[in-house]
Amino acid sequence: MIPLFSHQDWQNDDDERAHVDDAGHIFIHGNEAQPIIQPKKEVEAQPVMRTSMWEVTENDEIIRSARKEERKTERTEQVVNVLKSVRGNILMNTGSVLEEGKSQYIHSYHRASFHLSDISKAAGKGSKALWSFLSQPVWVMRKNNSAKQYNRGTLFMLDAVRFGGTFSAIFVALFVSLNYQSFFQIITPYLDPVERISQSGNVSGIDSALKDKLMKSPMLATAGREEGNLLSYLPSIGPPENRIIVPKLGLNVPLVTPSYSSLLKEDWEGVEEDIQDALKHGVVHYPGTARPGQAGNFFVTGHSSYYPWADGKYKTVFARMHEMNVGDEYWVYYGGDKHRYIVQSKREVKPSDVTVLDQPTNKRIATLMTCTPVGTTLRRLIITSQEVDPVTGIAMQVGERETRVVQDALPTALPI
Repeated sequence: MIPLFSHQDWQNDDDERAHVDDAGHIFIHGNEAQPIIQPKKEVEAQPVMRTSMWEVTENDEIIRSARKEERKTERTEQVVNVLKSVRGNILMNTGSVLEEGKSQYIHSYHRASFHLSDISKAAGKGSKALWSFLSQPVWVMRKNNSAKQYNRGTLFMLDAVRFGGTFSAIFVALFVSLNYQSFFQIITPYLDPVERISQSGNVSGIDSALKDKLMKSPMLATAGREEGNLLSYLPSIGPPENRIIVPKLGLNVPLVTPSYSSLLKEDWEGVEEDIQDALKHGVVHYPGTARPGQAGNFFVTGHSSYYPWADGKYKTVFARMHEMNVGDEYWVYYGGDKHRYIVQSKREVKPSDVTVLDQPTNKRIATLMTCTPVGTTLRRLIITSQEVDPVTGIAMQVGERETRVVQDALPTALPI
């Protein structure tokens, strides 16, 4: 510290030199101490800069999210503006179209009413002219007789009937000639009175007594059976080939199963060709449907009529299938086993109705199908049946086995 006045320890007043005491003070010679006033320097005001530990940049997450929200808002506004413009255009165009359509309809209505009046007038004039023409008298000359008077309308009707009758007669003749085998099979029972009576069950008392007497003979094939029809000859063990037997129609025909190769390839044209080829050899077990005795729908189809020049002996096998009714039965030999079916329903469907091929999992049913009316393919006749026990006649459940009665074959005499 430098004092501005004379110190008491100053040794010599004449000594103007400054010196330092033992305490380290600096002394300057002088009688009166004048304070030294130094001018103050004006300091320019500087902005106060506050520093922080965190520096905000464009890579900051908050900044990025804010920028993203801003861009999203801008896109949303753009989409909203586009939708508004589209809606406005649609409303404007729709309104213009409706207005134009309204004006066109109004104009068409007025023109139509004008033309309708003209058409009604022309029709009235035409009908009057036609009536006057048809009512004109015409004399028809006849051989060895006097001329007979007609009018043109009567002659026109006679010619129309004559032409229509001729056309109908030609059509019926061609239709019958193409399907004569089916029609012959249909009318055969009516031509054979014995077969007709046996199928209708109208048997006299004498016939019943004779049947009872014959059934006591052990040498006859019908011995011990109550039936006197085709069922009496059905063996307990099936033939080597699959067959279907319909007693009411007198049918005993092979049951053919076509190849499954086309079905596995989903070649439906090939499946149709396989079925048509198999129909030449009998009735067809439709590929992919259940077998007799299995759960599902055992589906069988056959011809009711076909071209007379086509190959095969079974072109009319189901021509009389329309005669079957609810309660009738038929039998199927399949794989050596005998299966019995009783008709439950009878209906006609369109050819496009493929629901008849459905396979239920809780039933054992069968379906017979053929074309109807005979000689056409307009519709399909569907006969649905329930598989029943061959002995008891009770409906068979899924997984249930039929009752089998095995009779011991006893010899009539001991061997020598």
